[in-house]
Amino acid sequence: MKKIFSFLIIFLMIFNFSFAQANAAIDKKMNANLRTKRVPEGTIINLKLLNSIDSAQMKLGDSFNLMVAENVIVNNETVIPQGSVIRGSVDEVRAPKLFYRGGVIRLYFDHIVSSTGKQVPVYAVICQNSNLTLDGALGSNTKYSDALGDTVQTTKDIVVNPTSWAWDKGDELLNGSPKYIMAPLTAIVCTPIAGVYFIGGAIYDIFKKGENVYLNKGEIIKIQLLKPLDMPAY
Repeated sequence: MKKIFSFLIIFLMIFNFSFAQANAAIDKKMNANLRTKRVPEGTIINLKLLNSIDSAQMKLGDSFNLMVAENVIVNNETVIPQGSVIRGSVDEVRAPKLFYRGGVIRLYFDHIVSSTGKQVPVYAVICQNSNLTLDGALGSNTKYSDALGDTVQTTKDIVVNPTSWAWDKGDELLNGSPKYIMAPLTAIVCTPIAGVYFIGGAIYDIFKKGENVYLNKGEIIKIQLLKPLDMPAY
């Protein structure tokens, strides 16, 4: 019995050794075939959001995923195929503030998953987006002048719209003569109302907060590489 047991142990040792050698040979062959393709610094990559970005809901450290929307080609060779996934996280979130200043969110790009399944670090910034701020974050682009501009337009409408209506209605009566009375009187009545609205609206706009940053799922953003990207490939 002891001889049989010893024989089994020796057999298992030989088998494990042979299996390890075979795996080492396979790994060596795979590594020999493995190479990298470099994407130069400054390359612009089009990405599609796989989930929405909302500064009202997301917080520091929250993750997000993007998909390469178009093949990245270097020297007539596809280095990053369409559909490759880039993962990142939220690096900064700022809530909207008074004077109609909008929220801000900054995205950090962590790594891209290569065709071999390896995660390769990505050093990049957003370079083209309607929400892009001067320091590379994403903002809602709302400001006090926007809110005040809306208040001015509404103030103007309070006077112009009723006056235009009075002019048109007066033009329909007695060969149009009443319009010369109706329109000025309407303007005189509406002007103080518009002035009160403007003062109240301008003060209200001071305490009005801006909007949050929101990007829809599927929206395209463009990033630019700050460092070369070496993508493993067979």
